[in-house]
Amino acid sequence: MAFSLQNGIIEPVKTTVANGVAAVRAINRKYEHPRITMSPAVKAALLLLRLYLIFLVLLLAYKFYTIITGASL
Repeated sequence: MAFSLQNGIIEPVKTTVANGVAAVRAINRKYEHPRITMSPAVKAALLLLRLYLIFLVLLLAYKFYTIITGASL
């Protein structure tokens, strides 16, 4: 029996990836709609946390830029 790259490596990898993608899609379908309702206060708090996270990422990017270039904006 000769070793075949297609049947020996590629097909098992494709099968594994396809199974993983199918599992993720099933999980996403299951949790597509939230099962709890959020109050306006919770929605506002989550919005503020999201904005704070964006601010922190921008601050980190600015710090990275200034370290790499050795300059400030």
